[in-house]
This record gives sequence, structure tokens and C-alpha cells, in this order.
Amino acid sequence: ALTQSGTVELGGQQSLKSPGDVTVEQVLVKVGDRVRFGQKLLILRNPEGQTNLANQGLEIRKQELKLARSRQKVEEATEKLAAIQKEIREPVNQQLLIRKQEIIVARSHQKVEEARETLTAAQQKLQQLEVLNVKGFIPGNELQDQKDQVRTAQANLRDAQSDVSTDTIELQRLQLEEKQPSQLEDKVMEAQSELREARSEVNTDSRELQRLQVEQKNIQEQLQNNVVTSPLPGMVLDLKVKDRDGVKAGDVLLTLGNPAQELVKLNLSTVDATKVKVNQKARVKIIGSDPKSFYGRVKSLYPQAIASDNKEDLSGRQSSSQAKVPATIELDRPSRTLIPGSQVSVEIILDERQNVAALNLMAVQRSRSESFVWIQDDRGRAQRRTITPGLEGVTTAEIKSGLQPGDRVILPPPKTPLQPGIPVAPATH
Repeated sequence: ALTQSGTVELGGQQSLKSPGDVTVEQVLVKVGDRVRFGQKLLILRNPEGQTNLANQGLEIRKQELKLARSRQKVEEATEKLAAIQKEIREPVNQQLLIRKQEIIVARSHQKVEEARETLTAAQQKLQQLEVLNVKGFIPGNELQDQKDQVRTAQANLRDAQSDVSTDTIELQRLQLEEKQPSQLEDKVMEAQSELREARSEVNTDSRELQRLQVEQKNIQEQLQNNVVTSPLPGMVLDLKVKDRDGVKAGDVLLTLGNPAQELVKLNLSTVDATKVKVNQKARVKIIGSDPKSFYGRVKSLYPQAIASDNKEDLSGRQSSSQAKVPATIELDRPSRTLIPGSQVSVEIILDERQNVAALNLMAVQRSRSESFVWIQDDRGRAQRRTITPGLEGVTTAEIKSGLQPGDRVILPPPKTPLQPGIPVAPATH
């Protein structure tokens, strides 16, 4: 057997840490509480995260409006391009427009002539009235009315002449477009460029909106992490915080473990580790006067040695600094009495034999040449009997030979040495 000290842990034992710089808003459990998987343990508060989430919502809304405007620009550019392409595909329309404008120009010239004739007639009548007015043949207001008519006729003539100029310019523009189709082609290229730019702007705005939405989701997940839940069904072993405590990122909040599974963690020397295999039996005892033992098996053996500091072994001797191999023992059934974090003695059974004679190690005596025990003979006197011991455990030893069924073995008293032939009390083992 191999004996070593170890530390008791519960299955799945772990310490939950703070996801960021937060404030503990409410502690929902206490030390010793049994908890379910997913049960809420703590509620944390992150004011900065709430503000960031609100600001992110505003940025997303702003980007949505920008994207909507970009899509509107695409529609406008598409309509503009379609109109120009339609104009190129239908040159007859241009000729009709020119013909229509020629008629408008001709009619404008006619209006000028009509306005000029009206003005001439009004001016002649005004001259006649002025002669009659000198002679006193007409009232004065009739002459004034005629002057007003002359001014109106002059204004109408100017308007008609202006219309001729405007209509003529429009006719020249239509004729120029008909004679220079390349100008329409330039407009097509310009409209196509505007459409490409508008589509590119939509793509850019869409990607930016997606980025903002991903950031919003990340912030929401971080805020959800502010509710600390149990990752396993177990027990609260330690609680490091209380309501309204401020904690930093990575600070331990509490420690959980599963009482349905008890483990013992120990470090083996590299020499001892070579003797140990997974699934070997082990006996666990509390270090002290309590003799109760608990049984288990080697659950895991770390595949690599790890440097460790000097420590005392079970005999109280200082062990030299050397590499250690971590190992884990799992109890066959929970003890319900071993305290997590306490030190225990672990005996790993390297070999065992069934149905053999075994004695308490305290009964086995050794000299330089032999091993022996004291037995009580039929007269109640002590006699020395040579034996051949076999496998030894922490408290017992196998006896290969030297004893017969019915022999009464004596546990030597701690203070009085035994001598052959002296009377002894009834055998205790």
C-alpha cells in the first residue's frame, strides 16, 4: 500500500468569478444552501453596461434612418436612369417635341404682331383724342382712359416679345439635343455612376448597421451574465460577497461543489506515481483520532509531473522540493462527514490478497534476523513464535506462515516487555 495526505473536495468544485467591474445588487443564497442547476445565485448590476446599451440603440436607429435614405437614393437614381434610357430609345418623341415647340414659337410671333397692331391702334386713337381734348370736345377722363389702354397695349407687347424669346430658346435646346445624341449618352453614364454610388452607399450602411447590431447583442449578453446562475446541482461552500459590494473583473464571488460526489486531491512523488494506476482501490481516513475509514478508487492520474514546494509528509519529515504528480481519488459513496478543504490520509492499495491470515501491525515484532509474534499458550503464558509476514497495509499485515488456526496472538503492552513463560492476560487479538 502507498500512503499519502490529500485534500477533500466535492465533485465539480469550482469558484465563480465576476464577469466585469460590477456591483452586487442581491445575494440570493447563503453558505450551505443546496442549489439546482441553473438556479439564480447572485444578481449583479453594471450601470455602464446599461448606458452603453441605450446609446447603442440610438446609434442603431440613426443608422437605420441613414440606410433608408440610401435606399431611397437608389430608387431615385434608378428612375432617373430609366427616364434617360427611354429618351434614347424613343428619338421620335424628340422630333414631336421640336415640332410642337416650333408651333408654339410661331404662335408667339403672331401674338407679337397682334399686340403691336393693338398698340398702334391705341396710339392713333390717343392722338385723335388729344386733338379733340384741346378743342374741348371730350371729357378729360376719356383721354386718361385711352392713355391707360396705350400703356396696357405696350405691356402686352413686351410680354409677347418675351414669350417669343423664351419659346425660341426652348426650341433651340430641343434642336441641340436632337443634333447631339452624345449628350444623352453622357447623361446615361452620369446616371449609371450615381446608381452605382447609391448602391455602394446602401451596402456600406447595411454592413455598419449589422456591426452595430452585433455590438448590441454582445452588450445584451454581457448584461445577461450579470445574473449568476449555478453551473451544477450542488452546495454553496463559500460566499465572498454581500449585497452592494463592488467587485472587480475576475474576483471570486462564491464557491460551489456537488456533495453527491466526494474527491480527494493529492500529489504523489514521481517514484510513487509509477506504482499507481487508475481504478486502484484506496482507503481514506481523517487525520487524527477518528479511526473511521472511507473507500474509493483512483479516478485520475495527471500525465505529467509538476514542480512543488517543500512539504511535510505524514511522518512529519520535511520532503525535498521535487516534481509531484497530481492524482484524484473518488469515494465509492459520499461520506457526508468529510469537510471540503480538510486534510485526510489516503492509502492506495497497490496489491491485495483475499482469504489470508492478517494481524494488527502492532502485534508483529521484528528483530535483525526474524519477524515474530507473542502467543498465549494453553497455560496462559507468553510464548514467542517466528512468522513470515507478507503484504502490509496501514494497520494490518499478512501472515504467510508461522501461525495455526486457533492460536491466540498477544498485543505486546507498550511499557512492559514480554518474556517467554510469563503469565499474561487473555489474548486481545
